[in-house]
Amino acid sequence: MSNRDDFLSLMRGGRPGRIPCAHFGFWDERAMHKLAPEDCWDENTLCAPSDDPPRDRFSNEPRTVESRECAIRMARHLDTAFIGVGKGGVTTFGHGGPGEIMPEVVERGPSYKILRYEGGHRRLVHYDPHSVRYYDFPVRGPTDLERLQLPDMRDPARFQDVAGDSRAFKDAGFVPTGSIQGFFSGIHNSFMEFAPTLENLLLEPAFMRRLTERLARMSLDAAEMYLERGVEVIDVCDDLGNADGLLISPRLFADIFLPWYAELARAVHARGGWVHLHSHGNIASVMDQLVSAGIDIINPFDWHENPDLPGLVSRWGERVVICGGSVGDLYRRPIDEVEQIVRRACGLAKLASRGYLFMGNAGMEELSVKQWNQWREIFHRVREEEAPR
Repeated sequence: MSNRDDFLSLMRGGRPGRIPCAHFGFWDERAMHKLAPEDCWDENTLCAPSDDPPRDRFSNEPRTVESRECAIRMARHLDTAFIGVGKGGVTTFGHGGPGEIMPEVVERGPSYKILRYEGGHRRLVHYDPHSVRYYDFPVRGPTDLERLQLPDMRDPARFQDVAGDSRAFKDAGFVPTGSIQGFFSGIHNSFMEFAPTLENLLLEPAFMRRLTERLARMSLDAAEMYLERGVEVIDVCDDLGNADGLLISPRLFADIFLPWYAELARAVHARGGWVHLHSHGNIASVMDQLVSAGIDIINPFDWHENPDLPGLVSRWGERVVICGGSVGDLYRRPIDEVEQIVRRACGLAKLASRGYLFMGNAGMEELSVKQWNQWREIFHRVREEEAPR
């Protein structure tokens, strides 16, 4: 069975030959260039224009056959079930592709670069040590919302590569996915500073509903364009919490953001697709809301952020596919402990009645090529050995 076959079997209530994998890929471009074979990546793989060779923006030209073959080789290298469509969207949850706001490089230096994103905000990326600073957010109040310029997610030219990507990736045995912005974190990542976002949610809820609706409509348009072109899974990154719990109250989440998840799920399900939501943090207090809204897959379920992970999976595993179970600092662990952590994660498959996906950790530059290949071997082998029979 192919990686695609394993995933489809799981989602349709069957028993896949091994636990499917959704792989994060690589932390950044330098890690990817160090750890992955050169024929697995090109200027379209990651979510920002490449540094080597330097590119200021993604090309407007149609994607080439060779670029698609690169993406397929990367998926084989990662042993993942999924390939993200569109330039910049290859690795799962890479925050890239035409359904999200796209960046261009506006300044480079020996130790940094500055990206400007559609909508106007900027990100300053330092290399040594790695850090990212978000600034120049375009929205502060209601008058800024009226002036906010967003990309047209109904523009067919924006999605010109997606149908070809979807066909090629399916034929190669993978599932085409498309990323859209999270309904909550998309605000404070790209349009309004974090503290004012939280303040306005409490003090100016009517204004925040208008902002949320405008951004959500943009993302729902993107999801429709993806689905019309053969994408099967819509990925949403929306970090709702940390290890202590939600960043906002469950009531506020239900009031302002949950209806958009329900609308997204209805649209995706109407076309036979699935919604895959990523959120860091202990989000147990809204799990029932998310599942009831129709989310199909929820990740990452990090053991550090959800210490009673088996209990959580047992409680909701009949209603939603569980993804994750590793730890964020896996790259700091000796190789024998890496296997223990992966086996513990894949053991959740026995508790997840509807299904379980392992989430492979991102490759970090701190890893050696030998360590990375040991990870890959462990991920592959343990997923076979722990698959429910």
